[in-house]
Amino acid sequence: MSENNLPIDLEDQQSYRDVPEFDLLSDQISGSLIEISNNLSRLEKNIDVLKIKARDNSTENSTKDIQEQQRICVDLISSLMGMFKEISVHRKQMDRLDREQLNKSQVFVRDKLNRSIKALLDQFRGLQKEVTSVDAALNEQNTNTEHNQHELALKPAEETNAQNVTQQKSKLIMEYQPVNAEEVEYQQNMVQERERDIEQISHGVEELNEIFQDLSTIVTSQGEMVDNIETNIYSTLNDTRYASRHLKRADRYHRNRRKFCFWLLVIACVVLFFLILIIFA
Repeated sequence: MSENNLPIDLEDQQSYRDVPEFDLLSDQISGSLIEISNNLSRLEKNIDVLKIKARDNSTENSTKDIQEQQRICVDLISSLMGMFKEISVHRKQMDRLDREQLNKSQVFVRDKLNRSIKALLDQFRGLQKEVTSVDAALNEQNTNTEHNQHELALKPAEETNAQNVTQQKSKLIMEYQPVNAEEVEYQQNMVQERERDIEQISHGVEELNEIFQDLSTIVTSQGEMVDNIETNIYSTLNDTRYASRHLKRADRYHRNRRKFCFWLLVIACVVLFFLILIIFA
């Protein structure tokens, strides 16, 4: 009989065997998720600092601080893009593992990792939008500043006397042109640099969307599976409680019946005893 049960035992044990590749991939993904989470926190803090400094973009020092914060944000975004690309490779390798080789605990871990990746990816996309929004606002602000400086340079010339037009224009060119030309060029370079950053971030967003285009479907499907499992668990729990109540009720019924039979037997014995006494008295 034990020999007949042997194949069944082996099949039962198969679902609990070790899968070294899964363990390695899950460790790599978990480590990457921690690193991504830390970098997202840094990016979020730098965006907050960038927003604060962008409100006071009136001095040369504040402009330099803004540029520094922008560079940090762009570097963090580039680094995070690389991390997400790397984690996508490991995720796909894990999803390609035969589900039959994984036990329930490993399937749960895999599904949880996919949900964590999606949550961090959604957070990253939101922060990317914030950075591009701040950069676009600063570009508009710099463009307006450039336009105002240009008008300011020309305004004194328009107010001069007609007789001194030539002399005043010559003087204005000498006084304003070197400073304004340098400032305008500086502002233009900043605008162009931000536009390149925005374009780079937008391209990265599109690339990540392509890499993780199947992730939402997978997470939704796995979420439905988890919901079904939870529903089955609660259904089983309710059925168990219902059965337990019936068993308790049946047990009480049998105990009461045994008590009734016992007392009925006692009464019968007493009656029989008195009948014997009467007969032999």
